[in-house]
Amino acid sequence: MPHRAATREFLGVRHSAHIKGLIFVFALCVLGALAIYIWGQLHAQAEQSKSQAMLLARVLEEQTARTFETSELALSSLALSPAIVARDASTQERQTSLAQVVSQIPFIRAMALLDQRGNVLASTQPGDRSAIVPIEALFTEKIHEPKPGEARLGKLIQGRSLSALSASKEPSPRGVSFLPHVLSFLQEDGSTAYLVALINPDAVANFYQATLESLSYEALLMTYEGQPLASTNMGAAVQQAEALQTPIFKQMLLKNERGSYIGKGMLGEQEIVSFRTVRHWPLVLLVEEPYSAVVQRWKDDAFIFFVAGLALLFLVIGLGYSVHKTRKLQSAAHKEMDRAQAKLARSEQELAVLMRSVQELIFRTDKDGRLTFVNARWEMLTGQSSKQALGLRLENIVEPQFRPQVKVLLDAQSQHSLRTCQAQFALPNEKEILCDIAVVPLTRQGKIIGFAGSAVDVTARWKAQQELQTQLAFQHLLFESTPLPLLVTDEAHHITIANKAWEEFSGLNSLQVMGSNLQDICVSEDATKQLRTNDIVLASGQRTVLDTKVIHADGTYRDMQITKTAIKDARGHPTGVLSIFVDVTEFRVAELATREARDAAEEAFRVKSEFVANMSHELRTPLQSIIGFSELGQLRAGATPKLGEMFQDIHAAGQRMLALVNDLLDVAKLESPVGAIHTEKIDLRGLIRPVARELEPLLHQKQIDLRLRLEDAPLIAKADPVRFQQVIRNMLANAIKFSPPHGRIDVEGHFDGQGNICVDFSDQGPGVPTHELDKIFQPFVQSSKTKDGSGGTGLGLAICRKIIDAMDGTITAANRPDGGAVFRITLPTRSAQETQPGELL
Repeated sequence: MPHRAATREFLGVRHSAHIKGLIFVFALCVLGALAIYIWGQLHAQAEQSKSQAMLLARVLEEQTARTFETSELALSSLALSPAIVARDASTQERQTSLAQVVSQIPFIRAMALLDQRGNVLASTQPGDRSAIVPIEALFTEKIHEPKPGEARLGKLIQGRSLSALSASKEPSPRGVSFLPHVLSFLQEDGSTAYLVALINPDAVANFYQATLESLSYEALLMTYEGQPLASTNMGAAVQQAEALQTPIFKQMLLKNERGSYIGKGMLGEQEIVSFRTVRHWPLVLLVEEPYSAVVQRWKDDAFIFFVAGLALLFLVIGLGYSVHKTRKLQSAAHKEMDRAQAKLARSEQELAVLMRSVQELIFRTDKDGRLTFVNARWEMLTGQSSKQALGLRLENIVEPQFRPQVKVLLDAQSQHSLRTCQAQFALPNEKEILCDIAVVPLTRQGKIIGFAGSAVDVTARWKAQQELQTQLAFQHLLFESTPLPLLVTDEAHHITIANKAWEEFSGLNSLQVMGSNLQDICVSEDATKQLRTNDIVLASGQRTVLDTKVIHADGTYRDMQITKTAIKDARGHPTGVLSIFVDVTEFRVAELATREARDAAEEAFRVKSEFVANMSHELRTPLQSIIGFSELGQLRAGATPKLGEMFQDIHAAGQRMLALVNDLLDVAKLESPVGAIHTEKIDLRGLIRPVARELEPLLHQKQIDLRLRLEDAPLIAKADPVRFQQVIRNMLANAIKFSPPHGRIDVEGHFDGQGNICVDFSDQGPGVPTHELDKIFQPFVQSSKTKDGSGGTGLGLAICRKIIDAMDGTITAANRPDGGAVFRITLPTRSAQETQPGELL
């Protein structure tokens, strides 16, 4: 029994040791797996950083190539300009042409025209004019002067202008430099001349900085000799000697046009470096990120896995005595690994999708130039599958005029590593595209076995450049052919552009005044107004119209209306002012004549109104005597009926004459300045009811039923209370006069569909003939149905219309279907805070 117990104890201890060993080995495996996984994450992070750096390098290289291509296009356009190549072209004409190009391309600091001896014939920099600049000083020893029709980039030169290379050069500001872009061409006399564009490296660097602003990458633009040209903030201190010791310049640039690696870079010993050569130019673009930044991101991402691994290790040690818990821990570890592998697979899939989305035609050929591989871009361009392209010769799918260039591109005897050209493809679907082609030979044991390359579609850019040239030509033609004088000044009020119409108006030559201050060519008073208005336009960015007098070429002063508009740059900042001159002298003369004629008419109208008022007033005196004596005669002729009837007729005629004179006095008062009315905000219901009560005796006399139907809501309008009651009194009196006995008159106040106030007067009288409905509102005009003596003088309705018109209202007449007439007064409902006088004209 003791022996068996000892055996069991020994077996138990041995089994326990096995378990402890197994736990220890398992813990080591967990630690190893965690270390391998985390280390793999670091490698994946570095590869992802390299891929992003390559993508950024491609974006920046594309923009850099476009920058220099735009500069070359501008130089080529200038080389065809008559102002540049003409033998008798003046310096001012040349400088104007150069200034127009510089104003349109922001990254070009200045432009200059040099002869073959280096004499500066024209320049946008005043300090460069008449300077002598050796042409060879613009290039390095490895870059020679361009041949006629050829453009080349020079070396980076410290200074702001070409005068930095002249014998009498002035000290240049520190950190200011330019990159000369030189185009050689032949002038009309056969001599060689040079157009030099001074490219501002800081403009290129600003684009790099804006692109990489939120990232930890730095970008540098360098020559093949290792000279830095433009860089972001961290790349400003890169030295050429140090740059040449990097793997890019020692070995990689000689074999490949692009690449990426981890190692010594421009900014440190351990960097993530990606580079691309700039197509058509001896330049290389580098994008770098410190490897420490990758490590820091890796630490941030791997921290959670590190914590999970430690937790897993402690769980293994703590729960090593329980098989169930050990299996559970293993299962959790497997799940965590599956999630990490799934994440890694998603990252790889996203990277593959990103590579497939590259908008370039990627191809590979054998040594004879036959296609052996094309990517999916071929199917997008041609509509054919990639298999149908295999076996085609590359030179056979381009237009015939480009085939010699493609043959040189695929020359197996050439020693160039990177070969580029531009060709137009003739695709099977009859679609023609212009592409930049770049190929690199594939070698095996020192022999070329094929070529790998890419083709970038630049058709849109080529067409856009052609359209831009056409648009610029059209704008220039439109500017010169417009009959209105046009003048463009910059922020300092210097004249930059003037058209032919301005030359004809001012009598000045635009080339002679180009660059002059506006104050120097205008009369002092006119110059002060224009300069002040230009400052307002530049400050506000808004259009402004200035009325002033400007001296004409014939010496006379003309009334001008000058419209000034701000010229803004791409960021919306005003950089100049466009002035459009319109001669309004004839309009001003016509306006003065019209004003004088109106004053004369008003004076004649005033004299007429005063005459009518005075004559009407003078007529009342004898009329009072006639009426008085006729009344006395009626009283004394009681015994003689015939004599009484005679005096009664005289009295009636005098009363009618007095009514006519009173109406004439009302018309005179309304038409004279004394007859002005004063409107105020008032409820019309309170004006209508008192007049109705005032005329009740006349209603009872003819036993007429007057029915008032006014809205319950206030009828608020702007009206003169006294004059409006005069109109109501006249309307009711007419309705009573022409209504038959025992008739009915309806007065209704309401709102119409437009919100205006309407007051309707309906009677049962004889009505008005349709063709007379508007004539009865004219002075001394009565309806044909009331000329039997029942009518008045014919001035009542005319006075009513004048009063209502003065209140911005209307009065109209119509016939009722069942007989009688209806008169409608319409007034607008508009609010007013105070009394406002209105003239009755």
